[in-house]
Amino acid sequence: MKILIIDPQFFLRSGLIQLLTNYADHPAIYEANSFAVAADYLQHADDFNVIFMEMDLPDEEIRPALQAIKKYAPRAHLVAFTWSKPTAEIRQALSAGMRSYLPKDSSAENAKAAVRAILQGDRYLPEETHVSEPNAGQGGAENFLSPRQLEIMQLLAQGLSNKEIANILGITEGTIRVHLSAIFKAIKVSNRTEATLWYLLRQKKLVG
Repeated sequence: MKILIIDPQFFLRSGLIQLLTNYADHPAIYEANSFAVAADYLQHADDFNVIFMEMDLPDEEIRPALQAIKKYAPRAHLVAFTWSKPTAEIRQALSAGMRSYLPKDSSAENAKAAVRAILQGDRYLPEETHVSEPNAGQGGAENFLSPRQLEIMQLLAQGLSNKEIANILGITEGTIRVHLSAIFKAIKVSNRTEATLWYLLRQKKLVG
């Protein structure tokens, strides 16, 4: 897994690197203390899987920085790695391309949970921010769910059981249950029927 950390603070980069190496299998981690350094990595290296970025960089504004990242690493999972900010600012970052938000003042437990989720390709948003719907009321399921969660929802909508979904995706039923729990929480439903209805309605809205 290829990871880029864009943050001007050495000790924070080091702490995040330590956490990542505890949970990622053979990660290739790149550090950038400015956006200029990050831009050089992005232009001369293969696509990164995950990019952690401080929202307050000394040499670039957030929106042009995100535009550049999306140009050079369109499939990267972008994470706002920053100090706690007002919900409105986080919503703006999410609507501009960020997928997850990891506050620098997170507790150890929350930071570990966030890193585990992000490395698995799942979206992470702290519960207290209530920013899980940057495009509420519009757009498709991809605005709310990770690629893996979307795969599971697509199969769930076909009426498949947890066991059948697990066999197709090559993962365990326990992992499916964990993903479903995260999906229900993200889209604010209580069960498989409600989740399937939510998914089908959003896909219908996209087609329409």
